[in-house]
Amino acid sequence: MKKSNASLAGQFLRRLRRFVGMGSALMVAVGLFVLAPLFTPAAALAADTSGNWNLDDGSGHRLGAVLFERSDINSPSGLRLRLNAESAGLKLDHTHPLVLRDGNQQTWSLANLSQELLPTAAGKIPVDSSQYNAGCLNPIPTDGITMQIIVPSSAGDLSFDLVPGQIQTLHSLTEATKGCSKTGISG
Repeated sequence: MKKSNASLAGQFLRRLRRFVGMGSALMVAVGLFVLAPLFTPAAALAADTSGNWNLDDGSGHRLGAVLFERSDINSPSGLRLRLNAESAGLKLDHTHPLVLRDGNQQTWSLANLSQELLPTAAGKIPVDSSQYNAGCLNPIPTDGITMQIIVPSSAGDLSFDLVPGQIQTLHSLTEATKGCSKTGISG
């Protein structure tokens, strides 16, 4: 009987160790799942959804970017890129164009259309927002080539590296508008 109790106790201890081992593994897996977003590189965070991006230049300047179709009867329709400063004190330029540059040294100048933004109660265009003509990039940016977006601001020209998903979005949007004129865009 003593031997039988000892073997039962041994079996219980083995099962307990196995259970604790599985529980520890589960806790580590859950911990990694919960903590992984905190350690994700900024470039990966920038690949949000198609046409809705977070940009970070790695020097403390952050922008939110939205690509959308403008369809106001008071303004020309077309694709727009709206930028919103997410860094305190950063003011975006309302007069100079935005520049896109790819790894092949091809550049595009997007006309500044910040005058289309709704003015504040004081009648001024918001200093933390700017808007650009994003249609008709001609020639169409090559898919798979690195791209930078150069944004004029109160801190000088800020350079943001686009991630592959953002480049693909620009490529597909401009592919859809192949037949439009080059107004406001230069290649």
